Amino acid sequence: MATPLADTLQSTLDGLVIGPPLYDPTANLPNMVVYPLFPKAPLPAEPPHVITLSQGLRRGVRLSDTGVISQVHVDNPLSTTILVSESEILVGPTQLRCVQFSCLVPPGRRASLPVNCVEAGQPTVYKAEFTDSVACPWHLRAFKLEQLARHGQSHQHRIWDRIKEYLQHTGTVSSTQDVSAIYDHFGDDVDSLSQLFPLRSGQVGCICAVGQDLFVEIFGDPEILEDRYECVLRSALVEAVAHPTREVIPGASVRTLLPELVEACHSSKVVQNRSLRDAGRTQVFAAGGIAGSGLVAGGILVHLSAHKRCWGFGRPFSEQLGDLETDRRLREGELEDLFHRLERDYAPRRKRYRSYLKGLQPTTSRTLESAAYVEDGEDETVDTAPRPLPLNPALHRFFLELFRR
Repeated sequence: MATPLADTLQSTLDGLVIGPPLYDPTANLPNMVVYPLFPKAPLPAEPPHVITLSQGLRRGVRLSDTGVISQVHVDNPLSTTILVSESEILVGPTQLRCVQFSCLVPPGRRASLPVNCVEAGQPTVYKAEFTDSVACPWHLRAFKLEQLARHGQSHQHRIWDRIKEYLQHTGTVSSTQDVSAIYDHFGDDVDSLSQLFPLRSGQVGCICAVGQDLFVEIFGDPEILEDRYECVLRSALVEAVAHPTREVIPGASVRTLLPELVEACHSSKVVQNRSLRDAGRTQVFAAGGIAGSGLVAGGILVHLSAHKRCWGFGRPFSEQLGDLETDRRLREGELEDLFHRLERDYAPRRKRYRSYLKGLQPTTSRTLESAAYVEDGEDETVDTAPRPLPLNPALHRFFLELFRR
């Protein structure tokens, strides 16, 4: 019997510690503070045998448009598992799609990924290949998570309406209603401000306080966050830039978020990708102003993403600056030994992981045209019936004589 998400999440969060806050001391970005998350226990010596979708695309993994708005084919010819993260935007010479929920694609597997369209004005191009993945703004991610948790699916027409309103509200122009156009509009500011929030060795997640919202993302391994961190940060930072305010949620509310996540996911529901049902399980939840999803495999949390609305609880950044500085100094001192240990343990592990990545090559030279995909919603079955045996010679001769008459 599978362990409930709440139990897995409780065990995971008990093993994490919130690090020193990261913010802009000059107050040029007064509506965003990032709280990194670190594992308390020593890191295992061996790195994971899992890679991100972006790494996979550079090493032979192929994504193709099915011509169906809600499905994209994936072909993983590698000898490693691919993590496809919730709300990754798939980019190619066809209609942009956004992954509905996190899933794992095992080695050598062909399957279908559940997606939503995030570019209403662009037609699909059958068999066109997606070549990259980019960040999705948290405004849309939060909406999709809540839709999944409350209705078991994210309705496509509501997503298009939300994107249209979002682009209009932020003054972003896109002839095809492409949600990622927000990064073209605010990209320079997002790129320059991202330097305020560096990644630290061994970090596995972060909580981003943006205005009156809290965004949290946690991965099972620091190597995965390291590859995804730019997208994690951009997803939140673009909201801070696109919706400028002088307020942000105070640290006291951030420190109570992790236990609130456990409480919220007690009423979670499973969202199923039948073509990948044997490779982990994703559960979605919504309660107490929180909406999120967690991917669990082998009793281990692989990826968690969640959003909490804290409307009415923001305080002026200028009033919190002194508390933030004090908190930063205290946390740096309290966690000094942990940071030294993480740096020491992560360096050789990271080196082994990079060597592992370099050695990954496609195990076959198959093509998409010859692939036998398992559609989401179909059962994947293996024909294990025995091959028929030939008739014995006497019986064979009997039937030959019978048909000759």
